[in-house]
Amino acid sequence: MDSNSSKNNSEKSPYEILGVSEGAAFEDIKKARDLKVKEAGEDLILKAKIESSYDQLLMGSLKARQSGNVSYEAVSASKKETQINQFTNNFPLLSKIKNLNNNSKNLSQYSLPKITPPSFDNLSIKISVGLLFLILLFISPDSNNRLLLSISTLILTYTQIKSGKRFIGSLGWSVTFLSIGLIFGGFLETNSLIQEVSNNSLSIQKIQSLPAMVILWLGVIFL
Repeated sequence: MDSNSSKNNSEKSPYEILGVSEGAAFEDIKKARDLKVKEAGEDLILKAKIESSYDQLLMGSLKARQSGNVSYEAVSASKKETQINQFTNNFPLLSKIKNLNNNSKNLSQYSLPKITPPSFDNLSIKISVGLLFLILLFISPDSNNRLLLSISTLILTYTQIKSGKRFIGSLGWSVTFLSIGLIFGGFLETNSLIQEVSNNSLSIQKIQSLPAMVILWLGVIFL
């Protein structure tokens, strides 16, 4: 803040600094103070002027109350605040709830770190994760085949949605890719060469799931 703006602010009255009119109700002054403090951000000098202006108006309100020159709204606000404080003091649980609300307002001023889902924008990441799923398909028990295919289908749906496609369309493409892969797996099951390989090393369930896994991750990589 430069010297000219500081001089201008110093010449303003407390009403002008808080942005309220003379004779404003106590609640309006309090709300204006809270709003101005929030707008001031990290400007400690401006915050000090706002608090000083609020204190001046508060003292003026007290003097007016002592002299009998006080508005009905100010009296009502003061009575209301007193009644609330007395009521909460009689019930400790309500007082604790009030303190929790105040603490939550203070904590809301601090931004929490954002949690972002994993990104599949990088081609090398897509290929690496796809190879990982293929390895898991080979080394995991046959009972996990459906789980791995389901996760791969969800990943393909997620990448389609992230690229701008609608959810129904993305899910339709993913299920179609899964179905085509399972159909190819059914054809492989009837091949005599594949059956021989199955008897020697891989189970027939893994051979059936392999084309679906490959097609799903080809969709993740290239679509």
